[in-house]
Amino acid sequence: MLVQLDLRHTASRAMTSGVLRFAAAHRDLEVQFTSCEPNDYYRAWKPNALITDASSQTCTRETLADLAGRAIVYVNTTPRADLRRPYATITTDERQLALTATDLLLGKNLNTFAFVGTPEKAKWSEARRRLFQAALKDRGKRLLTFTAPAAADWRTQERALADWLLNLPKPCGIWAACDARAKQVLDTCRLAKIDVPDQIQVLGVDDDNYICELTLPSLSSIAPDFEAGGFAAAEFLYGILTGSKVATRTVLKFSLKGAVERLSTADVNGTARRVTAAREYIRKHATAGISVPDVAASLGVSTRLLEKNYRAVTGRTVLADIQAMRLEKVKDMLRKTTMPIDNIGPFCGFNSPSHLKTLFRSTFGMTMSDYRRS
Repeated sequence: MLVQLDLRHTASRAMTSGVLRFAAAHRDLEVQFTSCEPNDYYRAWKPNALITDASSQTCTRETLADLAGRAIVYVNTTPRADLRRPYATITTDERQLALTATDLLLGKNLNTFAFVGTPEKAKWSEARRRLFQAALKDRGKRLLTFTAPAAADWRTQERALADWLLNLPKPCGIWAACDARAKQVLDTCRLAKIDVPDQIQVLGVDDDNYICELTLPSLSSIAPDFEAGGFAAAEFLYGILTGSKVATRTVLKFSLKGAVERLSTADVNGTARRVTAAREYIRKHATAGISVPDVAASLGVSTRLLEKNYRAVTGRTVLADIQAMRLEKVKDMLRKTTMPIDNIGPFCGFNSPSHLKTLFRSTFGMTMSDYRRS
């Protein structure tokens, strides 16, 4: 099986990880992946299945004719050639994205809602705008949309975006078509001296850590489960190759992990913002052995005040969230690595293997070994 995706993107890398995770449990499946276009390589190897994205030259009829492959999964695109062989398409669930964005921003006590799409009005961007607008209309709200100047360079666009942002009724919640576009909104707000999140709150899509964690302020984003999508794509192809009964014209959807809130959508209330900052610190440092006083010190407040605020906003303790984040890392390592179970704890903030095993079983109702096997 050949995976042909643009590995510069977080989504493609996560999807490839899902494919390899499936392959690790099916030793008769060989997986190779590449982000370039070496056609001679395809001809020589003749993979029997292919996962390819919209930008790949492997979507062309000529290249497909060179492949001995019996099945294909097209990622975020419609099939463009060789429809006689079994295939599936896998795309983001645009409706669920729009509903998630609507629910999050409507809970922020905002007066205005807006959308910033891609400059070239890509089909997927327009679909998100349209579905967001419909979801807001169902709640009695209207949507404002930024229209980028035609054939403009970034500086021209930036000036137009700044003027538009300055004239928006505030407080306003903006959903951007993707994280890269959301970053441009945040950068423009900073240059135009528009306060985020007090005046404008910004939400992206893809949860790309390289963008979300390093943008100022950090960017909230909706996270599709690209890794699970890669697993599903490999499972579909494997079913074809092994003769299982699989629908040979299949539409797969990336499920959603949910919205990851950071400072760009923090509530304007000081208590809620403090808790958002604390949760962000926990997300970044939970596996480094931090304690509740460490979290309080990062915010410049007392442990007592932090605990009071945290319980009021979340209904949980700070320590409970630190522990939950560490356990998620443990589950991730059990799924994705073959590291001995007794060695996993220190990588996730647990110093005692026996304590971790007891805690894992009481929390999830199974042992770590059982979880890894499942």
